[in-house]
Amino acid sequence: MIEIPKSSEPPIGAVATRPAALKILVTSRKGGVGKSTISANLAAFFKLQHGLTTTLLDLDLHGSSSEWLREARPIGVVVQHHPLPLDLGRKGAAMEARRHLRHASESSDVVIADLTWSDALDGNWLFDYDIVSTPVSMSGIEVAATIGFLSNLHWVFESTVRTAPQLVICPSRVDETDSISKIFTSQTFPISFVLSPPVYNYKEAKFLFKKDYLSELPDNQGATFKAFAQSIADVGFAHMRSKVRRNISIGNLSKVSGDSQVLNHFMQQRTQAQPTPPEPSTRTLVTSASAEKVTPTEPPKKSSLFKRLFG
Repeated sequence: MIEIPKSSEPPIGAVATRPAALKILVTSRKGGVGKSTISANLAAFFKLQHGLTTTLLDLDLHGSSSEWLREARPIGVVVQHHPLPLDLGRKGAAMEARRHLRHASESSDVVIADLTWSDALDGNWLFDYDIVSTPVSMSGIEVAATIGFLSNLHWVFESTVRTAPQLVICPSRVDETDSISKIFTSQTFPISFVLSPPVYNYKEAKFLFKKDYLSELPDNQGATFKAFAQSIADVGFAHMRSKVRRNISIGNLSKVSGDSQVLNHFMQQRTQAQPTPPEPSTRTLVTSASAEKVTPTEPPKKSSLFKRLFG
């Protein structure tokens, strides 16, 4: 069950407004890492598993994620394709992105935005999101490139002036023989992030493009994607609830701190700031004793989830 405190009652005579939408940006600097696959299927997950009004905001020129949802089995996800006009410059493109996000949020419970990042974009736009999710394939070169990409945006994720989005790194297109721990422990990350469960590269998934959804795959295949997607939901709603930067433990996730060492159940993040701590006895270790605990359980009934989330 995902629980978010009820919002305070509006003053007498005030016009009731729609609760804020959960806004998730799925972005990477290059293609081929499963970004559009994750975007389309995250949107499907929120609609199919939780019955939430969901919009896919496809900001990429090629429109792969919006094409998937438009041609696949209809499930009621609102699909919008608005390629960003990068020729307008950093400020102009950001203004267009914000306009589309604002309009999508006005009528949605969840907005999933799909975008290939460009240096022509203004990083300030990231503050509009609750989660910035970055898929990373299982290659040391790819992980190193992602570190460089995120390092350029560290001022966003470490902001103490504005509410920073939660950064989530998603191991993507993972084969069952890949060693996630080996890939990530060989790198030093300069900023804090949450490492999600992996999105596996099941061969059956390739046949679902423009037909159906990863969460609907049978047996363990669908279950692993649901575990990934649910972790994104848990992190997002926890971030909406807190709206502050603090360590959180969510199910089988750990927030990985750039200035301390944290373990989750399948990786250890090494840094130069502190020596390695003793091996933890639990699957999840956080850097603060006051960290917020959010334990996901069975998905609630569709008709009442959003009411429980936002009151």
